[in-house]
Amino acid sequence: MVSIIKNQLLKHLSRFTKNLSADKINLSTFKGEGELTNLELDEFVLTDLLELPSWLRLTKAWCNKVTFRIQWTKLKNVPIVLGLDEVNIIVETCEELRTMPEQAGVSSYTSVPGKYSFIHKVIDGITVNVNTVNITFNSPAFTANVQISRITVESKSPDWKKTDLRMTRLKDPERGQLLIFKELQWQTLRIEAKSTKDKNLTPLRLLTNQARCRIIIKKRLSDSFIMGSMLVIILDDLLWVLTDSQLKAALHFLDSLADLVQKATQVTRKAKAARKLEELPEYRAQIAQQERVKGDTPIVKLFSKYDVVETSYHFLSQQIILHLCDDPGDGRSCHPNLKDGGALQIVIQKFQIDYYPYHLAIGDRKHWACYKEGEIPHTQWQAQSFTAFKTKFMDILERNKPQHIPLSRSNKPNMNNDVVSPPGSEQMHRRPGWSPANQVKSYVASQFAKIMTTCVILRIDNFIFYKVTTSGKKQALKEFISGDRDHMSLPEDASILHGEFIYYYYPDDKPFPLPPPKFYVRLNPVQVIFDVDSCLWLNSFALNLHQSLQSGKPSESSTGLTYIDVKIEAILPRLIFESGRDYATQRDRPKSLTFQVTRVTITNVRSLEQSSRADLAKCVDSFHMGSLFFGTEFPSAPGDFYIVTQKFLDHIAATDNIRTLPKELVTSSVEAFIDQLSREFLWVEAKDVWSINLDPVWADFMGARAVGSNKPVPFLDCMPVTIWIHANMDPNSTVKVSDSGPKNADIHALVHISNLVSVQLNHYQYLFLLRLAEEATELATFLSLDSNRIMKVESSGSLAIGAIIPQLEVTFVMPSHCPGKESSGGDVESFVPDSSSIGDDVLMRGSTATVYQDSTFSLHKTSLDKPDKVEPTPVTTTTVESEIPFSMRSKISNETTTPLLTKKETSAITNIVPNNFNAGINTLRISSMKKGLSSLMTSIDSALKPSPEDMSDSLSVRSDGSSDSENYIFLTSPEKVIEQNVDAMFKVLEFHTESKAIVEVASEVIEEDSTITTTSDHSLTSSCRRKDIVSVSTFKLTKVEFLQQSAGYSSSIKVQVGNIFNEDCTSIPWDEFQSKFSSRARAWAESANTTTNSKVKLRMDHDVKLPSSQSINEMNFTDKDALNKLFKDFIDVQVQDLNMDLAMSTITGLTDLIEDEIIPIPLPLQITLNNVQLHMIEDRPPVNITSPGPIPLDLNITHMFITREDDGVFNVIPNKPMSHSESIVSTSEQEIVLRQQNTQLKLDNDELRRRLAAFERVSEENRQLRRSKEETDILRSCLSSAQDEVSKLLDEKKKLLDDVKRLQDQLLSDRSRQWNTKR
Repeated sequence: MVSIIKNQLLKHLSRFTKNLSADKINLSTFKGEGELTNLELDEFVLTDLLELPSWLRLTKAWCNKVTFRIQWTKLKNVPIVLGLDEVNIIVETCEELRTMPEQAGVSSYTSVPGKYSFIHKVIDGITVNVNTVNITFNSPAFTANVQISRITVESKSPDWKKTDLRMTRLKDPERGQLLIFKELQWQTLRIEAKSTKDKNLTPLRLLTNQARCRIIIKKRLSDSFIMGSMLVIILDDLLWVLTDSQLKAALHFLDSLADLVQKATQVTRKAKAARKLEELPEYRAQIAQQERVKGDTPIVKLFSKYDVVETSYHFLSQQIILHLCDDPGDGRSCHPNLKDGGALQIVIQKFQIDYYPYHLAIGDRKHWACYKEGEIPHTQWQAQSFTAFKTKFMDILERNKPQHIPLSRSNKPNMNNDVVSPPGSEQMHRRPGWSPANQVKSYVASQFAKIMTTCVILRIDNFIFYKVTTSGKKQALKEFISGDRDHMSLPEDASILHGEFIYYYYPDDKPFPLPPPKFYVRLNPVQVIFDVDSCLWLNSFALNLHQSLQSGKPSESSTGLTYIDVKIEAILPRLIFESGRDYATQRDRPKSLTFQVTRVTITNVRSLEQSSRADLAKCVDSFHMGSLFFGTEFPSAPGDFYIVTQKFLDHIAATDNIRTLPKELVTSSVEAFIDQLSREFLWVEAKDVWSINLDPVWADFMGARAVGSNKPVPFLDCMPVTIWIHANMDPNSTVKVSDSGPKNADIHALVHISNLVSVQLNHYQYLFLLRLAEEATELATFLSLDSNRIMKVESSGSLAIGAIIPQLEVTFVMPSHCPGKESSGGDVESFVPDSSSIGDDVLMRGSTATVYQDSTFSLHKTSLDKPDKVEPTPVTTTTVESEIPFSMRSKISNETTTPLLTKKETSAITNIVPNNFNAGINTLRISSMKKGLSSLMTSIDSALKPSPEDMSDSLSVRSDGSSDSENYIFLTSPEKVIEQNVDAMFKVLEFHTESKAIVEVASEVIEEDSTITTTSDHSLTSSCRRKDIVSVSTFKLTKVEFLQQSAGYSSSIKVQVGNIFNEDCTSIPWDEFQSKFSSRARAWAESANTTTNSKVKLRMDHDVKLPSSQSINEMNFTDKDALNKLFKDFIDVQVQDLNMDLAMSTITGLTDLIEDEIIPIPLPLQITLNNVQLHMIEDRPPVNITSPGPIPLDLNITHMFITREDDGVFNVIPNKPMSHSESIVSTSEQEIVLRQQNTQLKLDNDELRRRLAAFERVSEENRQLRRSKEETDILRSCLSSAQDEVSKLLDEKKKLLDDVKRLQDQLLSDRSRQWNTKR
């Protein structure tokens, strides 16, 4: 008996082993136990069996001991257990891709082909235990050793628990499919990689704790074929300390494998995708899902919940903690604080990657795990782009269509049916009477239905980048970049970061146009706390890695790889600038400045959402109205950049395309049609012009104790901003480089602002901005120094940024010189008449309570007497009121708020909000939110909607109708922790229970704190009021033109102001002023600009002065003062034809306001005044009782020249002095100079005329195109209606002919009867 079994084992196992003999097999037949020793596996068979990728080859594999245990009487419910002691495997990369067999995997070596039977159940249920697996990976670039210990592979129930073997399968007899649930666990994983080429690279080491891999395998019952699978790798907390040398090594290792992996993917992906369309469930399951009826049986419903519709791979880590350190060397920053290096800690929570390699482009995503299709705006963007791609391609085909269409077509119904025919209906293409054009259209439609995508999804629940810590002293961890989840009270299932990458391909080798790849990122609230050291450290760390990867690599054009549609959205991001010191005696001194945006959109795709060519044309048109950007007189200088380049004009006219489309395509046959096509056929538009839309942006000061440490004080009123950027270093750049013409910078940016820009400032806020400007200057200087030194260049790139502001209003808030007076007058045009016009139901809390208008934000009214009871309200979504701009708090929606959530959903959201949310507030009201927050609230609303397919707490089903032994009861977890669907694969009970306990503890603490009230707590209204009297002076600057350009270490700032007006209010309550300040933007309307010449012109130059014998990269910058002496600043101001009325109290107040707290270094400047008239009104109280009253002072300055040098001494002279050489210039030389200036002016005028003509031509072409498009649409609609009318007329004609024929037949029959009657 034993020998018979041994012979059978030898017969079947000899195919997989090399040295197996009977003496190596020990059996105990009746006990069901056995042992095999010293097995050497066949590497060729094992390579095919494991379906290793074509770039990988297994060279050796052996196992020292194998044990197995079989319970013969319990094979139906107890699995066979295999035990392996130590397994050693050696694999290596292939220089050339090896050929893959047509049939590989387990199915090619199975001895029991055919219908799924009992033997398959036993084999699928085997449990494997492995003590140690050692894998050696050899490649030309590196060698890696992987050691995995305590591996267990076993079958699990659908809710991933240990159970009876019969409960580890789900069978649907109607579909003829089976689901198998397997889980692989290992205790530790150790990876060590060493470079074989560069011995200086530090070895890479990684050690992970317990992890698991869950797999759902879908088989076909008819032939046991594996139809698809779903694999999820779940890691425990991962802690990894990486130096920059180790990270360099890791990137080098990955880069060495990238080419091989890419080649193998291109070869195998199309073949597998074609098989998926024909045999696997992707194509048919998506169609079958839509056709299922609601009356399914419980087993069908249960099977559908866990069904693997398409193959996918997933990775999930509960928490990843990375410590990045920089090694000594040139890669470190030269900043004094970072000379000894630094470390950065990153914490990522719930890091998840999903990979769908074979997703049909026209299919939906409802079956994707942990994916809510309705909440991701990208799905709509991708669908619209795919539809536009098909429409654009069909329009090209329509160019071959004859202009005169016959009124009747005999084959019209057939053509319509064939255009929408499903793929594979080639017989319809060969019908007699079919034209070649119809065959081409049918082929195109079938190809569109075959387009497949590879989708990669990245999700991060939360993350924190801590500030860089340096050696020398112990520092507490402080946040640098982090998710704002707690501050914004986001729901638990909303991730901070959601990214998607989509790549399109065809399953066959025929060339056919494809949409460009798409990359989408959505960031929910994120805050960035400005820190100079962290920014410099990250810049040096990243540049050092980039330089290491680029060294030794040939420069190749990667346009095809970088032609991607990119869209990045950020909801409510915050940028916080904190003060480095605490000023205890200055109650009005703010501690931080916060810039916040409702929605940020960054894209290189032209769409109607604030990024169209028409929007760019509007921006360029506003710049054409400014003289600063095209003139050559002051403040411009020879060699300055033109901010509006030819690239922007070409992009508006769509003449910067990277390729041109043919005027028409040959459609004489399908083969000739295919020969004209390529994958990049429709990749026409340039992708190097980016649009950044901030809608809107505002800024508040925080931390001033005079108004409350947590109450914001407005600095910048909310306004929309659009920025257009193009860069020459973009791989897709289509900028034409020429020696002639104006010089372009590496990066050009146009800032378009169409609204009023309103700013307020007091003395302490001004001091805060001065210290912040010093930090920004320090950051910019060291960024340039580090970049040039690490990249080994003498000078970095150039940059030009331009902006034009229709009106800028700056209000200076000063102490009132008349504290006994209150006035609501003055500055009438800038402010609304009175704050009483604002409704009583508007929340006012400093600058925090803003009411938006589209999505629903609400704060609830609670009772302090009953803190534990929360009354449900129709709308319960909450936000932190300190994040809302003060300027929008008076925007009230008069529309009735519609209840959006049920009572169940209300309680769900209420539980999310902390109980101490704005402690002390007992009156909370419902309001509406504006623009960008609508999608965020929609996401929260949708996330909390209960699924209509929720199952009951318990469900009893019969899994296998073919065998009585397969009857079992499938019950859900009583704790309701793990949901009953595919998402259960991502839930680990230990992790979920632990996190849930933490939330409960925090909830209890918050609830206790929220019930405590003290007499020091203020109500909402009283805390927002500040009754002290202030004096305000508002300066209105019209048509402000701004241009900043930098090249290397030199930079210039140019400013022009059309006119300046001022309005003073010597006495007004602070809270009343704030309410009026918030109403400026709503009351402002752009007026027609009648100013021809700018009144104020300013130029500030920043340059470096180096010793002639030393380079800046060779200098030591440990002393900041020595660094400041290397740079020289100079300001030149010209004021002409300016009339102003000023109050003397305003002049003295402004003098005190701009006083610095430190003795500043004198800044050299020169000021030229021409025809300046000042009317100064004495409004201060007289000192003498005998004073006759205030007497105004009029000052008329015809010409004045003011200079200041490095010594700080001001020199005032009537006219600008001329040097000695200038005074002796002859008349002829003056004429030469004038002629040269005249010639230059003519050239500039010609250039301006050329640009104006080009712009007018582009505008005219756009108008003609729009008119032609409208006419074409009208003609198409008319043609369609005419064809419908003709069809109706033809039908009526046919009907009339039938009636005539019928009447004629009837008439003939009547005459025949009459003739017969007469006879």
